[in-house]
Amino acid sequence: MTFLPIVVRELRVASRSRSLYHTRFWTAVASIACGSYLFIVFRGLLAPIGSGRFIFNSLSYLGFFYCIGMARNTLDCVSQEKREGTLGLLFLTDLKGYDVVMGKLAANSLRSFYGLLAAVPVVCCAWVLGGVTVPEISRVVLALLNIFFFAHAAGLLVSTFSRDAHRATAGTAALLLFYFLGISGLVAALQYKNFPAAASILEVFDPGNAFRQSSAGGTPVGSYWISLLAVHLNAWLFLALASLRMPGCWQDKPRDINSTWRARFRQWCFGPPDARQALRRRLLDINPFLWLVSRSRLGPIVVWGGLGLMGCAFAWGLGKVGLRESMPLFIVAVVISHSLLKFWIASETCHHLEDQRRSGALEFLLSCTPLRVSEIIRGQWLALRRRFLGPVLALLNFDLLLILASQMPAAQNGDESKARFAVAVGASMQMLVTDAFAIGWVGMWRAMSAKKPRQAAGQTISRILVLPWLLMGLMGAMRFLTSFWATLIIWFGLGIAVDIAFALWAQRNLYSQFRALAAVQPEESLGIPGQLGRMLGKMAGG
Repeated sequence: MTFLPIVVRELRVASRSRSLYHTRFWTAVASIACGSYLFIVFRGLLAPIGSGRFIFNSLSYLGFFYCIGMARNTLDCVSQEKREGTLGLLFLTDLKGYDVVMGKLAANSLRSFYGLLAAVPVVCCAWVLGGVTVPEISRVVLALLNIFFFAHAAGLLVSTFSRDAHRATAGTAALLLFYFLGISGLVAALQYKNFPAAASILEVFDPGNAFRQSSAGGTPVGSYWISLLAVHLNAWLFLALASLRMPGCWQDKPRDINSTWRARFRQWCFGPPDARQALRRRLLDINPFLWLVSRSRLGPIVVWGGLGLMGCAFAWGLGKVGLRESMPLFIVAVVISHSLLKFWIASETCHHLEDQRRSGALEFLLSCTPLRVSEIIRGQWLALRRRFLGPVLALLNFDLLLILASQMPAAQNGDESKARFAVAVGASMQMLVTDAFAIGWVGMWRAMSAKKPRQAAGQTISRILVLPWLLMGLMGAMRFLTSFWATLIIWFGLGIAVDIAFALWAQRNLYSQFRALAAVQPEESLGIPGQLGRMLGKMAGG
């Protein structure tokens, strides 16, 4: 029998797959475009040697976040097959647990791996500009490959213990946050309590430790090689645990819903029977689809809990830096809180409709109940308002408090800086409202039209949040962003224009195609020639 037969098969399939080569090509093109943009924009602001260092650091950190984000490739690969009931078929053969685990790892990470390798030569171009050494580049590349392997192994391990896609996503995010941020916090706490030996031992298991030490120049510093080996062995431990779990994880085991902790947790999420009945009657009178997606009270509590944690972190940071030097902290707080809430809205907007559509519930509702398309869309909007209206208003009030705090005499900032901050935060508050509105419409449309699972939220974010910044980058390369006020006006105008355009487009498509998309499975994608032929055929038929 061939060693690791699934891996061999996936490699043979990938060698004939056009998407593998397309991914590698477009990743290299994106890296070249990003590096060229940084070189053009900052060419006159940095010394020749400093430009190479700046481009190298920028591309390295982009690769760092790319490697962590690619954990999405494996976090649902096993749990999806468990939901579909196809995982057990693999164990009717002579396959072992490690065969399936390594096959899943190869099948779901190969394209991203080649995309990462395609970006390495672009990073090496910074060596030509100066300020970067070849050993330093080698250490950064090794650290990125190690983080890439670790993130995929963590997602695969969590997927073997999960059945629901969103629980797998939350579990993988929690595990990666613990390793990338939690260990750093524990190390800082141990050093503060004067336990340097324990802190140094724990630090080697931080996947970001080797990456931070890789760009120190000259020879490897600190515990670079030890940390690299420890994280690599930790990733193999994840794969070993997934291999042990794999042979039995596909079996459908009845859950004892009457067990003490499950019953208490369910009662806490849905409330006691009397409260559930009262909530059901109240929501059904408003909108039946609202009751379908808003039965659990866990969702709003999680949103408020996330905002509370961010508020605690902000209060801790403000206590550290004080009000005199608080302007950078205020800027970071506004950017992070607004971005996370927008991502959260996009995820929740796409989650319910996508699940209902793929399970056939929407088709059943439209064919067997008197519900209309407009009522379902209205129910989705009411559910979003019930969950996010309070947090959005709280965040807007928090922004107002930041503006007032920045204008206090104790804040050591010039009048021009205070005015810039107040106007920028005011524009961000308006953008938060318009972005949330556009994300709602575009998220519902992408949830209905996305052809692959777990893509709707990403497509929504790329259209509403990423596209304006790409246009801003293009204008920066063309020297249109000459001052702070010009940059702010262009950013605000682009954001509002993109929100209105995509919201109107998604609203029109949603009302006109909702019933068809709910009843018919997405068809096979057409290439550009096929789309052109279809368009010409419609024109001729008309």
